[in-house]
Amino acid sequence: MAVLLTSSRTYPSPPAQAFEVLLPLPLTDLFRHWYGPLPPIRATDETMAWGSVGQRRHIDLVGPGSMEETLTEVVGPTHFTYRLSDIRGPMAALIDSVDGRWELEPAGAGVRVTWRWNVMPTAVGRPLMPAFAGLWRGYAARALDVLESHLVAS
Repeated sequence: MAVLLTSSRTYPSPPAQAFEVLLPLPLTDLFRHWYGPLPPIRATDETMAWGSVGQRRHIDLVGPGSMEETLTEVVGPTHFTYRLSDIRGPMAALIDSVDGRWELEPAGAGVRVTWRWNVMPTAVGRPLMPAFAGLWRGYAARALDVLESHLVAS
């Protein structure tokens, strides 16, 4: 049974502009902080701008761990989705795969950005999902703080 995790923030940026900043933003820029045991992203193997359905990239985490990301849908300026698979390292004991989604919707003169993870836990990870969810929300809040600095700069 999947576990849905969600975090949102509103920014003073037009939705189309926010989409154009967020979609190609390097993961190493967006996820550069630890949150408890959840690590930043060390590197990806991207060779071209991220934004085409079917693109894949290998994600290396700080410390042991990696995963594969596949972009599954891009509907600008409203949302894009991806799948995380082949999870390695400590998170592999908890998570089999993740279907992720970034949504952008008008909010007054700005945009509301929502980041969702639909997590497929392993049998071992299932009872640990409430604790993982709390950590993920903190990790997401940090990423949304970083996103704000990129949106304000654009």
